[in-house]
Amino acid sequence: MSVFWVRTIEFLLLPPGNLLLIALVALLFWLLKRTRAARILMVLGLIQIILLATPATSAWLLRDLQDQYPVQAELWKSTPLPDAIVVLGAGRNERAPEYGGETSSTTGLERLRYAALLHRETQLPILISGGSPQPGKLSEAELMRSILENEFKTPVHWVETQSHTTLQNAEFTDQILAQAGIKSAWLVTQDWHMPRSLQAFANRQVQYIPASCSFGGSIPWHYGWTRWIPQASALERSTHALHEYVGLAWYALKRKESN
Repeated sequence: MSVFWVRTIEFLLLPPGNLLLIALVALLFWLLKRTRAARILMVLGLIQIILLATPATSAWLLRDLQDQYPVQAELWKSTPLPDAIVVLGAGRNERAPEYGGETSSTTGLERLRYAALLHRETQLPILISGGSPQPGKLSEAELMRSILENEFKTPVHWVETQSHTTLQNAEFTDQILAQAGIKSAWLVTQDWHMPRSLQAFANRQVQYIPASCSFGGSIPWHYGWTRWIPQASALERSTHALHEYVGLAWYALKRKESN
């Protein structure tokens, strides 16, 4: 299945895209004269969005993901050190003329900043992983390499440009590092993404160690009563959390089928 179909299904299953499916089913019920069922569906859809856009809800959904592999201060002081640093791609900003047309996403920039810090403290070589969903465009990894080398003045040793999913990140990255004789590597991604990432990178030729960084994107107002007021940034954070939980469930199902 192509990456476009995968993303389309993902967008329709998760909020706010799933409101479209709810509305279509409600319309079908309405045409079938089942107006009560149609109204209930629409009300449930609206309640879902309001709840997920509430900072208190998004914080609750993210808490378990973030607490599994929390961000650590001065990770480079841990021993023994790994052999390399792996940075996962995180999308792109396609409208950035001030940077030549395209650049990395805000989430990707947080990963790059942390990878640059880890490299400065350890001099470990860096691998960046991330492809491009559109033919003829620079891969996420190439965009991120340009930022690391030109802006953070941090060298990149390997670039993996074929992957479109976290599982592919793991597969192709592991091949490159194993061929280079690498035995262990820090895995740099956000704390909410780390549980699923480590499952994707588990049981590979290289051992991957969590190097979590903080959440990318704006933080919703969560002070006093504002944590109960729906906000767009909270909906984004809730959607990230739900995406991770669905991904973890999918991984569990695939493991069950393979056993």
